[in-house]
Amino acid sequence: MNAENTDRTATDPISAQAGEPGFTIVREFAAPRARVWEAWTNPDVMARWFHPETLVTSRESVSVDLRVGGEYTYTMRIPDTGQEFPAAGKYLHIDEPGRLDFTWGSPGSVDDAPRVSVELEELDADRTRMTFTLVGLPNDSGSDESAYDGWSSAFNELDTELGS
Repeated sequence: MNAENTDRTATDPISAQAGEPGFTIVREFAAPRARVWEAWTNPDVMARWFHPETLVTSRESVSVDLRVGGEYTYTMRIPDTGQEFPAAGKYLHIDEPGRLDFTWGSPGSVDDAPRVSVELEELDADRTRMTFTLVGLPNDSGSDESAYDGWSSAFNELDTELGS
């Protein structure tokens, strides 16, 4: 696994306003681009990795309406305590298998939530570079409820799921 993490503010096309906080995480996976796309869009696969390493996501909690304007939901849970963290968003742009843009927030507030862009670049038949950009939250790495650290940890789960 190759991880490169960078901060990005308003230079990304999904950003609405100059100066908006955000961050970018770049990972390379030893998997074909179609397989990485499926991991982002198939609820069966999403349930296996769509959470930081210390949490779980039940398959029953994942729903996907993969169309522009469609929504997705999932609930992460701490296994030991049962504490749950529901999440939801709305798909803004779908360009299979190269780009997926969506909001990421709490159920009921998907329209005003931070925006995510996932770009998948085929490096060769068995390697894909993923560029994940989140706009609307700062790079808060090291804080107790860090979105940056949570996504980075989830990408470790994705790496395991893809068998990289």
